[in-house]
Amino acid sequence: MKRWLGLVVAFLLMVPGGLLAYTGASQDELLQRIQQLERELQALKKQLQAVQEAQEESSEAVDEMSELVEKFKDNMGKFQIWGDIRTRVDSTRAYVPESYFAMDQNMILGMAWYQAGNMMKAMSYFSNVKPVKGHRENDTIWTNRMRLNFKVNPTENTNVKVRLAYYKVWGMTDDYVAPGLFPSMTNNFTTGVRPSDNRLYVDRAYFNWVNVGGYPIWISFGRRPTTHGSPQHLREGLDRKEASPSGINIDVPFDGATIGFQYRWPWPGRIRFCYGRGFESGFKMPIDRAKDDVDFYGFVWDVLDDPDRNMMLIVQAFKAEGVMDFPNGEMYMYNPFFGQWMPIYMNTQANLGDIYEIGATWIHKVDIPYLGLEGVDYFISVGASITDPDEVGSLSMPVIDNNGTATASDDTWLTATMYYTLLGGLAGDPSQVDTDTHFGWAVYVGARIPLPWVPGAKLGLEYNYGSKWWMPFMVATDDVYINKLATRGHVAEIYWIQDLPAGEALNKYARVFLRLGFQYFWFNYSGSGMWLGEPHEINELDDTMMGMPLNAQMFTPIDHMYNLYASFEIFF
Repeated sequence: MKRWLGLVVAFLLMVPGGLLAYTGASQDELLQRIQQLERELQALKKQLQAVQEAQEESSEAVDEMSELVEKFKDNMGKFQIWGDIRTRVDSTRAYVPESYFAMDQNMILGMAWYQAGNMMKAMSYFSNVKPVKGHRENDTIWTNRMRLNFKVNPTENTNVKVRLAYYKVWGMTDDYVAPGLFPSMTNNFTTGVRPSDNRLYVDRAYFNWVNVGGYPIWISFGRRPTTHGSPQHLREGLDRKEASPSGINIDVPFDGATIGFQYRWPWPGRIRFCYGRGFESGFKMPIDRAKDDVDFYGFVWDVLDDPDRNMMLIVQAFKAEGVMDFPNGEMYMYNPFFGQWMPIYMNTQANLGDIYEIGATWIHKVDIPYLGLEGVDYFISVGASITDPDEVGSLSMPVIDNNGTATASDDTWLTATMYYTLLGGLAGDPSQVDTDTHFGWAVYVGARIPLPWVPGAKLGLEYNYGSKWWMPFMVATDDVYINKLATRGHVAEIYWIQDLPAGEALNKYARVFLRLGFQYFWFNYSGSGMWLGEPHEINELDDTMMGMPLNAQMFTPIDHMYNLYASFEIFF
């Protein structure tokens, strides 16, 4: 356009006479026309410049947006984050047997004098051991728990998964919630899954390489997803399992590796072979440390995992080789110097033997038309354990006997030593430790029922039983004190999950619900969940010989226990 205007002006200047004669316009008028054309040309130049600048800015914006999209694709496009946070309150009452001899100062001093060969002194202290009975209660205990999950796919056939967890009792920064009743400890197996301090701990951190060699095979290394296994996800308000093994045998985090194979015919399923390290012994020089590593071997077979038909069958078997006496870490034990339970750092001193675990879990979602129910989840889970000890360990503690006086000159220093093995009792004489192999079993059944007449409501009913020698690996727990599946006895639970009207869900993970529940424990045998100490029937705990208690327990046994809980939970 600019070139055309220039040609017009030049032509007019070259032939003014002819143009004037043709148009009948004066020279002044022609000059005015030319000036107007110049002004229009300048305005057109400005508009053209503005358009060019706008195009350049738009191009720069497009480039910047493209760069941003590429960065997002590289760094965030394959990244997922989700999690859950909850506040929970429990109210608990436990009943100690009518006759029970505690591992108190008199018991320890009696044991020390017995080992020193002074039976008269030993009997004098044993005679002062008083039965402890009655109830123990905690009206309210509040906890916070938050779990953050991360997943990223660096390449087409690899992914990294991480879970950070924080679990804390209100008003505390440790696990001193019931040290005389349940083992309170902090070690490799408890961080992130038992109450502790304000820090975020690594519950899971592992990577998978899938489609290895173009086959449906994967390998994985890291801290394993072995906590809160099926079918426990149902009572936690989830619809799909979030752990590899079934929860009937194992509920502890550990470090290890997996190789697995996935198949599609005749139905969807997968099998994985697992290895883990439960304790690293290090160089074989320290005299106060176990000489062998503690290793885990086994497999988990999802024989059937069909989301379309809502069916799942899991079969598993594990071996824990060279199980330690105490995991390295802090544990609350009775201190005879101060007459109270105090934290003591425990070092793994001995490998006691092997524990075998076998389990199977069936989960199915069904409709019951004649009751008007849809989407009812039910399950049955069975487990077996075999404890095979091959070594007797010992724990020695110095004690002081001042004969009831306050003068240091009368003080006598003694050493009380307890001998033990896997489910072999606690004895002052190593020959009295039971080194037999023992078989235990457990069953766990339940259902979660959506209630059509109450929108967003689900009712859960569960029951589990463990035999005298039942010994699963249970440290992690959805509850505060004990994983109920470790119980040697009966547990019944009823719970209600109620979705709350918190507005439209803004992502696929979003859920807000309230969970109310009641648990009732009948403990038939002592020592639930512990591999040290022989289980005894609750009514046998008052047996004595020549005034010496025969079945004194490290931790106070419980006859039965009630627990009422309520939790407010948000998944995001």
